[in-house]
Amino acid sequence: MKRIFGLMVFGGLFFGMAQAQTESKAVPFVFSIDKEKVYADEFERQYLKNINLKEDAVTSKDIRNYLDLYIKFKLKVQDAKDAGLDTATAYVQELQMYRDQLARNYLYDRSVTDALVKEAYDRLQNEVKVSHILILCSPDASDADQKKALEKIENIHRMLMRNPTAINFGDIARTESEDVGTKSAGGDLGWMTALHVVYEFENQAYNTPVGGISPVFKTEFGYHILMVNDKRANRGEIKVNHILVRVMNKDESSDTEARKKIDEIALNINSGKETFENMARTYSEDYNSRYNGGAMDYINVTQFVGDIDRQYWADQAFSLKKDGDVTAPFRTNYGWHLLQRVNVRPLRSFEDKEMRSILKMDVQKNQRSQISVDSLVVKIKKENGFKLNNSAVDAVVSYLDSNFMNGKFDEASMPEFHKVTKMEGKKKVTTEYNLRKMEVFKLGESSNSVADLFTQFTYSNKPVVGTKKDGVTRIMNDWIDKTCVEYQNDHLEEKSVEFRDIYQEYKEGILMFNRMQQLVWDRANNDTAGLKVYFGEHQREYNWNNRFDVAVYFCNDAKMMKTVAKQVKKGISVDSLRREHTKKNILDFSYRTGKFELSDTFLFSPSPILKMMFADLSAEKPKYNKAGIYQVGQVGDDFVVVKVNAFLPAGSKTLDETRGPVASKYQEQLEREWIESLKNRYAVTVNESAVQAIEAKLVNKK
Repeated sequence: MKRIFGLMVFGGLFFGMAQAQTESKAVPFVFSIDKEKVYADEFERQYLKNINLKEDAVTSKDIRNYLDLYIKFKLKVQDAKDAGLDTATAYVQELQMYRDQLARNYLYDRSVTDALVKEAYDRLQNEVKVSHILILCSPDASDADQKKALEKIENIHRMLMRNPTAINFGDIARTESEDVGTKSAGGDLGWMTALHVVYEFENQAYNTPVGGISPVFKTEFGYHILMVNDKRANRGEIKVNHILVRVMNKDESSDTEARKKIDEIALNINSGKETFENMARTYSEDYNSRYNGGAMDYINVTQFVGDIDRQYWADQAFSLKKDGDVTAPFRTNYGWHLLQRVNVRPLRSFEDKEMRSILKMDVQKNQRSQISVDSLVVKIKKENGFKLNNSAVDAVVSYLDSNFMNGKFDEASMPEFHKVTKMEGKKKVTTEYNLRKMEVFKLGESSNSVADLFTQFTYSNKPVVGTKKDGVTRIMNDWIDKTCVEYQNDHLEEKSVEFRDIYQEYKEGILMFNRMQQLVWDRANNDTAGLKVYFGEHQREYNWNNRFDVAVYFCNDAKMMKTVAKQVKKGISVDSLRREHTKKNILDFSYRTGKFELSDTFLFSPSPILKMMFADLSAEKPKYNKAGIYQVGQVGDDFVVVKVNAFLPAGSKTLDETRGPVASKYQEQLEREWIESLKNRYAVTVNESAVQAIEAKLVNKK
């Protein structure tokens, strides 16, 4: 059985599951199961989730049918709880895994995330061609190394800006850039668009005009300057078929042979003598696509940022004017290529829900996500009374030694007590504090101590860049941010009704699924005796129509059909036939064997293969072809041989011949019996006035 998260299908209707709300005078309950109540807001929300008010007229019957389904669902959930499934280890673990996954969507400032998603989409409208100069600098570099790298890139920038039109950016990149991948190409990265490079780099690429040079900027790789060489509208994605003939070791003779071979392949395709697909299967040396007839996934130029050779390859694909067109042979470092255009898919609209969903996931995986997290942290601090105790932080800094600076914090070196001396009037008063118990910061009702900060020091084993205070501040800020996000996570059910409802749907959905698995699906599959009894009671419903036991051979041409007919008559095995007749092309020969009714035409395209076996369908007593070997002739693209082994008259099916459909019907019976037992075990009360109020609100709304 397949589990469908969020929505599950039962009785031909879709419905979601949500938690019972706390009883309120303003929200009446719709029905109760023993003491558990389901309130009107929940019921209405779940009902509306599964219809379109703009298109579907709502009737009282619809609402009553849904009420019946929802009561049955809640009965199953209650039964699962009473059976202890909600405390089962596997359930608890699965639920936690799902909650962690779901919570990620709510641990961002959603307004900021939405703005970042829109920014990314707006940038996707255009592709930008850029070159860059990089001076390497690790994020953990010392102050001296960072200063040295910054001075070097700033000198290069001043030189470029002194006379931008006279100085060649590419020449400077070849001599000064430390990006070994693009240095020899003058820093050329080719075409890019949003979400394909680090966010800082993307910002400069889109904020710098064509022909302009960016200011110096820093990424995790070091310091950059970029130049925007060109801009164009996003061309979308293209799907192509590909043929590659490799050139080995840049050898001239190898290149000549490869060129000759690709020209011959192109001639066969362009003359119509051979299809692109057959040529790819036979000759292509792109082994990722060869066995699919050269078929490749959708690609775009910008997914190859920094690989100019592959961008040139993609440009050749986009140069094709219409589907089915084939490029002239062209050369890259990989060898000689032919491309055939299959389809072009433009950038989807921002209104497309799937497009926005993909963009949101990309944004949350991108460096942009930190902007949303930072905004959320600010809100959490403000909403939950965040307070930082700077005196505790200063006390810790005063006791740290070189071990901390070297990334080897030793808690044993820290004193147990911290003394603070203050003037009270003219008198000095010294107070002694337990250092580890001093509060560093407070968030809501949660207090975080110096002992907790020491734990963070222990986890951070990198040497400190800057002063002791700088090191403590960086570690502490990371810790505070993480604590704020964890605080939000712990209180999501209170803070987000949407999260609470979705999470509750999942909890109840899995419970019901697991109970159904126990009492219905597994039982129907494993209760052999019960299944036999059910089949015996309903055997008259499971019958075969007239059938033929046949073997059908699909051949490439008439000559092969005649040969195969003779070979089948001689008793040559199917495997031998397949090996002999697929040597040239794997698609030249195939076969299908089995026992087929006339209605099984979906197995054959088109249907005349079966019809020829039922020789005279119009007669009062239909005639059937006898056992033997028949050359049917051409059917569609194939030439067909049929070996009729036997005619099988209509009759009853055995359980083994129809176990799947019988088991499915047996499951339905088991579920009906289960529901009846639940209705007898639990007291179900329907609040008629609440149901009528929902009907008055929704019926005839369109």
